Amino acid sequence: MSNLPQIGFCLLMGGCFAAQSRRLATTSCNKPIPQGDVFLIPTRYNHQMKLRVRQPFVGVLIAFLLGLQIAEPSRVSTILLVAIGGIFLVSFYWSRSLGRDLQLRRETRLRLLQVGGHIEERLSLSNTSLFPAPYIELIDQSTMPDFNASKTTSISAGAIDQWTVHAMCTQRGMFSLGDAIIKTGDPFGIFEATLPASQRTSILVLPQVSALPDLSIVPSGLLGEGQPRRNAPQQTMHASTVREFAEGDSTRLIHWPTTARMNKTFVRLLESAPEGNWWVLLDLDQKNMFGSGWDSIEEQSVGLAASLADLGLRSRKSVGMISNGEELAWLRPQKGEGQKWEILQTLAVAKPGRLTLSAFFDKMQASLGKHHSLLIITASTQADWVKSLPTLIKRGVIPTVLIMDTSSFGGTSTDALSSVLANRNIRHHIIPRGLIEAPKMDATPSDQWAWRATSTGQFIPVKAS
Repeated sequence: MSNLPQIGFCLLMGGCFAAQSRRLATTSCNKPIPQGDVFLIPTRYNHQMKLRVRQPFVGVLIAFLLGLQIAEPSRVSTILLVAIGGIFLVSFYWSRSLGRDLQLRRETRLRLLQVGGHIEERLSLSNTSLFPAPYIELIDQSTMPDFNASKTTSISAGAIDQWTVHAMCTQRGMFSLGDAIIKTGDPFGIFEATLPASQRTSILVLPQVSALPDLSIVPSGLLGEGQPRRNAPQQTMHASTVREFAEGDSTRLIHWPTTARMNKTFVRLLESAPEGNWWVLLDLDQKNMFGSGWDSIEEQSVGLAASLADLGLRSRKSVGMISNGEELAWLRPQKGEGQKWEILQTLAVAKPGRLTLSAFFDKMQASLGKHHSLLIITASTQADWVKSLPTLIKRGVIPTVLIMDTSSFGGTSTDALSSVLANRNIRHHIIPRGLIEAPKMDATPSDQWAWRATSTGQFIPVKAS
């Protein structure tokens, strides 16, 4: 009977062990994150904590001591069971508390969403638990190239750790900042808590717009579409009206019949050249994509398309975009800054596809309308697609072909295609490797911005004085 208290204690410890030492324990935790400053991109905070035993032998040892105590009770086994069982329970609640009370906040400030721009993110990891975190491993899962917010640290109870990560946008595309895995545990290393912290922000990096050399683009349009302008840079020989002679007018423009009839000198008012729309056709046939990274036909072609679209829009033309990439792109010609960003966003996510340029022409040439300038950017050295151009020319769709010099990227020569285009009197240019300059990284020092703590404990970016 004297052993009944010890047996009862052993049964209690066994019940606690059976309940608490499962392989996985899951707890859901949803905690709101305060809204940040207008500079910040809002993020979603939601994680599910998982708890696992890192040292299974501790459970085996407790089970062994429990069986030994039941079979042959002794003072030594009781002390060992109480000590090791107590450490086991303390480790469990320590790790569980850290898993529930660690909070991650990510604050992102974007200066420019184009290649060469700068991204800065502020991370705050706080421990609101009563227990200190002897180790914390944060594994960042952002997909942005050259961006890594991973860190290993330790945080005292009720403390906070902040750090800032800087990165340059070196590649166009759709990326994500956020999603991280946080690992922590008790100082004895018995349990490990894993927190998948869901805080993802989508980032769209637009292609860089570069300055282009003088590329002659064949104009299109009908006479009568241009506006009469006295000093238009390009004028037709079509006179829309006449007016009295003014100082500075050329004598070549004198309209003699009207001058004789009115007994005053009149000059012809010439119409400016017709302003046809621009269609920018980007050929992304994957068979012709040579090179890698920025020094590749794909990136050079996308950069050329972005720069041509920007050039046309700044010239007050309506510009449209079509592409045979992985996802077919079709943006009708429009003017304005909004169209520029639509085109850049389309180019940001453009990827090579399987549709050849010849097959693409067969599908879309009937939809191009009439009287446009068609700017074809291609790395194809095959001339089979050229047969579609005469039909377009008859409808007033005048092509200008920009051929990427595939031979400089390790491909075949473009001489045969160039000869075919020359024989058909089709304007074309050979685009050498490196014509589109590599992205210029923003060298603005990061210390022009600083993070300031508000009265509510938030951190916001402010311009440094």
